[in-house]
Amino acid sequence: MVIFKNARLVYPDRIRDGMLAVEDGKIAGIHERLDPPENAQVIDCAGRFLSPGFVDIHVHGGGGKSAMSDKPQDIVDMCAAHASYGTTSMLPTTLAAPIPQLETALDSIRAAKEMSVDCNILGAHLEGPFLSVKMKGAQSPENILVPSEHNYEALLDYWKGIRIIGAAPEVDGALELGLAAKKRGIVASVAHSDATYEQAEKALEYGYSDVTHIYSACSSVIKINLFRIAGVVEAGLVHDDFTVQMIADLRHLPVGLLKLIYKCKGAEKISLITDGLEFSATDMTEGTVCVQENGVRAIYEDGVMKLADYSALAGSVATSSRLVRNMYKSAGAPLYDAVRMATATPASVAGFASTKGRLAVGYDADIILFDENIDVSFVMTNGRIIKNI
Repeated sequence: MVIFKNARLVYPDRIRDGMLAVEDGKIAGIHERLDPPENAQVIDCAGRFLSPGFVDIHVHGGGGKSAMSDKPQDIVDMCAAHASYGTTSMLPTTLAAPIPQLETALDSIRAAKEMSVDCNILGAHLEGPFLSVKMKGAQSPENILVPSEHNYEALLDYWKGIRIIGAAPEVDGALELGLAAKKRGIVASVAHSDATYEQAEKALEYGYSDVTHIYSACSSVIKINLFRIAGVVEAGLVHDDFTVQMIADLRHLPVGLLKLIYKCKGAEKISLITDGLEFSATDMTEGTVCVQENGVRAIYEDGVMKLADYSALAGSVATSSRLVRNMYKSAGAPLYDAVRMATATPASVAGFASTKGRLAVGYDADIILFDENIDVSFVMTNGRIIKNI
């Protein structure tokens, strides 16, 4: 048994002082005071925050490794890199690619799921390939497919571990794809989409329930002749039936938009995502150039990855701890809400609301310890200590 004492326990709606017990990989008890059993390992939290481990449901890589790799060990290494910053669960996320390549990546993720001990692999997130070329962002345009022209159901059936698929609902066949995903218990997320507000609203009727990295590769209000047309962003903010993914790295979104999204959606509807590339969770040098698995060149500048032609941001190098820090320190969210957006909410979106993302008896012992600056000093995954004070 492991006992955490002198902790400030972070719940989804409050922070309270207390003690927490872990046994057999689960949270066994939460107490105001407890006399530890004689054989217990006691960890003195010294007044730091004890929190559920972070859950990243949209991450392409880390530690120099990519989720598109055909080597399962690369996925394991990617997970370990993020685990050292407090991420105890994730959905390795693919890029738009030919379907055989996506199936190879899914094979790697499935194998890595059985190998990874530092971080739980909850399944996979397919970002594409059924996206809008107009909103390709850093996706390779030649790898973007039209769902009506391909057997997307075979892809959805390839592995039961697929948890999320991002698609543009305005593309031919994408509404039917949403229904097919929902039928299989897969979250359909509006992604890299040029849809109007009305098209995004209609997508709700066809199984879509999430918006991928809101404001990034999303249509927003434009003016055509004398009249304004709203887009995906506005639909995501207005409709309570949409959860939204948000890259809170202060590069993809400025602090004003972080505050706006938080005010509109609340912590229970926002998943903080890193959208991290291969070089997230590493020390990057300004000016480093890399070639992603999809062949797209990117350069690290100003704390973010940019396409080499500077036409768009290419993805972040953030960690979940940095996102929580930004929401707490810069956007002014209460710490428990900032943590909820990186734990309970994404765990729920991914389908793990009953086992992950909360400090509650019977939940998996995915636990981290951090200070006021959200610097993570301790990580436990399924009751196994990964990083010690």
